[in-house]
Amino acid sequence: MLPENLNPYNKVSIVNDANLLNFMIEKGIINYERIQIQFAMAQREELLKEHPYEIWEGKNGKWYTYLPDEEKGRVLKKRTTQTAIEDVVIKYIKEHKDVPYIRTVFTEWVNQKLEYKEIRKQSYDRYCSDFERFFSKAAISSKQFKDITEEDLEKFIKSSICDFELTVKTFSGLRLLINGIFKYAKKKKYTSISITQFFGDLELPKTIFTQKIKTKQDEVFFEDEIPCIVSYVKNNPTIWNWGVLLVFVTGVRVGELSALKKNDIEGRIIHIRRTEIKYKDEETGKWVVDVEEFAKTDAGNRDLLITETAEWIIAEIVKLNPHGEYLFMNNGKRIRENTFNKRMTSICEELHLHHRSIHKARKTYGTTLIDADVDDSIVAEQMGHADIETTKKYYYYSNKNEKSKRQQIEKAIAI
Repeated sequence: MLPENLNPYNKVSIVNDANLLNFMIEKGIINYERIQIQFAMAQREELLKEHPYEIWEGKNGKWYTYLPDEEKGRVLKKRTTQTAIEDVVIKYIKEHKDVPYIRTVFTEWVNQKLEYKEIRKQSYDRYCSDFERFFSKAAISSKQFKDITEEDLEKFIKSSICDFELTVKTFSGLRLLINGIFKYAKKKKYTSISITQFFGDLELPKTIFTQKIKTKQDEVFFEDEIPCIVSYVKNNPTIWNWGVLLVFVTGVRVGELSALKKNDIEGRIIHIRRTEIKYKDEETGKWVVDVEEFAKTDAGNRDLLITETAEWIIAEIVKLNPHGEYLFMNNGKRIRENTFNKRMTSICEELHLHHRSIHKARKTYGTTLIDADVDDSIVAEQMGHADIETTKKYYYYSNKNEKSKRQQIEKAIAI
């Protein structure tokens, strides 16, 4: 305790914070310039946290980043030092901080999802592509986000459905973007619109959507076409043709097929654990094809049961590629999925069959399992689907020829 004659509280009132700060600065207890620098650095760091793009150093020693752009989506910026490129970012954020447009909000949202690994790079590229398609020339994009009304949003949605001739299925991509953008904007207090309530109240009659009639001939291979394809492959036993046939007997996705390694196969089980991916390189702007150590979906990571026929086909493939790391390789390089699609097209042309992609061979596999009364749970597992409803809704089409259909109908209604 201070002696009474030194206790300042006996003589003066308690000093306020400003006086105390001035006293400490005058006595050199606090370095005012240092505080200013530290405060400015803290403000700088907070502003840089709001930047939706990465700041990186190129191989040439220059520093790069992207800035949102209302017309182009984003523009690349380059400076000689990290501080200089950060100054560009900070200037932009200060100028646009309180007046975000829908493109800015989209950029913040989609970059955050990528940063937190909520989406993968190929999904990020698809979101960006869809945004450009739907929003780049829309009137809604020219308004500050806070000024967008529910009426604006409804008009945008309905005009997009009509202008782009969207089906119910293709509209789901646009709806996904709107949901994500507006939920993010609500959290950031850019808007008061509750997008969940908005969609709950929105009326979109079926007649507004484009109706596309799918014919079975476009979706699956018919039962009398499959033996023709089998015979063709056996008479033309190339590694590409065997790959096409393997899809018919396993139902694997073509991206999974091209990413298969020999050590994924254990007896009559194929461990599906990876897939081919395609994404845009941010620095070069070029498309990159690579293999990701994860299947397309959570359900896609599966242990696929295969038949003796599939086991025999794999053995024939290994004979053609005995030393490669991947099951499908040519001249030391992995065979990409687009090559198998081209091979399927060539087979259809040579056999004079209606053109279908290799994905239709996967649909044929799913259809065959269901027609054979395989348990729903097993079908879903084999297909890599979360539930059987996905398989039945998008992968099941009758592939019986007219003779088989007539025989079944005659048998069913015989009296």
